[in-house]
Amino acid sequence: MKERIRKKILLAPEEPGVYIFKDKGVPIYIGKAKILSNRLRSYLNPQTEKVLRIIEEADELETIVVMNEREAFILEANLIKKYRPKYNVRLKDTDFYPYIRISDDEIPYVEIVKRRSKEGTYFGPYTSVQFVKNLLEILQKIMGFRTCKSDLRRIKRPCFLYHLGRCTGPCIGNVESHEEAIRRLKEFLSGNMGEVFDYLKEKMETHSKMLDFENAAKYRDLLLNLSNVLESQGVVFEESISCDVLVHAHDLFVVLRVRNGYLVGKISFEMEGGSVEDFIREYYVSGRGDIPKNLILESNLDEMDYSSLGFEYVGPPRSTTEADLLEKAKKNLENELKMRGLKKEALEELMKLLNLKDFPYRIEGIDVSHLQGKYTVASLVVFEDGFPKKSDYRRYKIEQDHPDDYESIRTVVKRRYSKHPLPNLLFVDGGIGQVNAAIEALKETGKDCPVVGLAKKEETVVFENREIHLPHDHPVLRLLVQIRDETHRFAVSYHRKRREKETLRSVLDSVPGIGPIRKKKLIEHFGSLENIRSASLEEIARIVGSSEIARRVLDAL
Repeated sequence: MKERIRKKILLAPEEPGVYIFKDKGVPIYIGKAKILSNRLRSYLNPQTEKVLRIIEEADELETIVVMNEREAFILEANLIKKYRPKYNVRLKDTDFYPYIRISDDEIPYVEIVKRRSKEGTYFGPYTSVQFVKNLLEILQKIMGFRTCKSDLRRIKRPCFLYHLGRCTGPCIGNVESHEEAIRRLKEFLSGNMGEVFDYLKEKMETHSKMLDFENAAKYRDLLLNLSNVLESQGVVFEESISCDVLVHAHDLFVVLRVRNGYLVGKISFEMEGGSVEDFIREYYVSGRGDIPKNLILESNLDEMDYSSLGFEYVGPPRSTTEADLLEKAKKNLENELKMRGLKKEALEELMKLLNLKDFPYRIEGIDVSHLQGKYTVASLVVFEDGFPKKSDYRRYKIEQDHPDDYESIRTVVKRRYSKHPLPNLLFVDGGIGQVNAAIEALKETGKDCPVVGLAKKEETVVFENREIHLPHDHPVLRLLVQIRDETHRFAVSYHRKRREKETLRSVLDSVPGIGPIRKKKLIEHFGSLENIRSASLEEIARIVGSSEIARRVLDAL
């Protein structure tokens, strides 16, 4: 330990605050303390290897005094989020989870996003993108908030969503109505769903009494559809409970998100060496998840009153329903841990079987798809710790005159690894020819990485001119088959999209009134002929800006 750091520790104030260990001006560890002097003196006698490494590397110590522990907790979270010190534990998503973002524009718009990268109000994360899409579609019909990102100052007439009753039309001056729509949306997404359900029931009953059965049926259908979307998550409680339920074991954390009696998300995160306090700081205080009214845990937290951060209650279950939710969360945690255990065993077996130097933590898989050489594409999928990491998936378009899988693989490998770091293991869908093509391409880029393939006919594992035959129930073969199937699924889906887009382009070129701009809008919005065929005349007209041209498009299909 540097002498100046020792002196600063001995002179640390007896007040709450944040302390920052730095190396050459870069924060390497940030912590908070109720009493700085007490916490920092523990570094004089390090009890763990991590603490020992921190004080050996640090050449500077900075302290920031605040008014109370709550301020220290929030400041610590913000500083960690900003600097990402290498010795602070970090939260890692085990999958991709979507958010609903309400922009901070003067007249906000609503969108679905992958990450919290822009200013605005966020709700989530949610379990499924499709769930969020369906939910917003119904809520927009009920409330009328805008989802377009247009500059409203340039709009002179409302779009088709206004005429369909799906938008209040802030673009034509209905700003107050839109503000009310955004308020209701925020209330709903915060867990106060009763207002919307009561509104739909009241409208349905009012129109029914007026013998206006057409509108009564409309509100009835909205009510049923909204209930069905929420119930699609699989769990509904009779009690209108809103809370998050948090459980953890080892480095895995599982959160059940329940809003107004509906399960709207089950999400999992990994945090190496993290405590419940670390998770709350990283997930809630740093803004990755919206703060619920109630946070249900297995036991009380002793160090501070987390309710001061915005929670109304933080602690163990207070009712039978909350206790049941906690048990459901524990079962989900057990299943996640069991799956991770099986994956780890398979990866360890794979390392031994292929005599790999490094543990295959990151495996990238490549597959090629085409139709007799046309519309050739390649997929690249990523598995980390045996699980798909879909946010790192990539797609490649390959231009070639005739089918050549070997050349396609060489092209993708060179394009990928001339710019990106190598994985611990590269998987290609195919036999010795595909494996050798990948190895040759790596050599051309001046890099080296173990490559493994899986020949489809006998499910033979191919590695460095060796073939390995494994029983069908062998964990390594099951893992490689999973990677192969995922690369194939991703490649085929992209190939289908490319083929449909090319076909769509050729069809649209023959439609009078469809120029490059309208063609681009239609392709970006619908993506395929089938989607346009199933769309309404109004929806197509909203994209092309003309009912007549929309009718021509449908006639051409």
